[in-house]
Amino acid sequence: MNTENKILGNQLVVMSRSDLDTMVNEMAQNIVAAQTRNMQNDSEAGIDAPEGMRFITRKETASLLHVNYTTLWRWNKQGYLRSRKVGGRHVMYKYSDVMALLNG
Repeated sequence: MNTENKILGNQLVVMSRSDLDTMVNEMAQNIVAAQTRNMQNDSEAGIDAPEGMRFITRKETASLLHVNYTTLWRWNKQGYLRSRKVGGRHVMYKYSDVMALLNG
């Protein structure tokens, strides 16, 4: 299976069940590994914020949820996922809200 990231647009992708299972497992492992790295980096940097007080950037949020900034903006307008402005220009999301949405 080719693991290169390519924009498919409106193309139809056909794959076997085993390829789909492999892809989903790889994605899940990548998400867990990224979360583990973030937690390790935070603890090394002395950032041990309580779960309810931790915020992540718009880029991290979009990456975790596999959506683009426009979708995050729309969800904020609909009240589905609330953002907070920090320093006037930076958009941040509550980590616990993002994880609740991710875990469904």
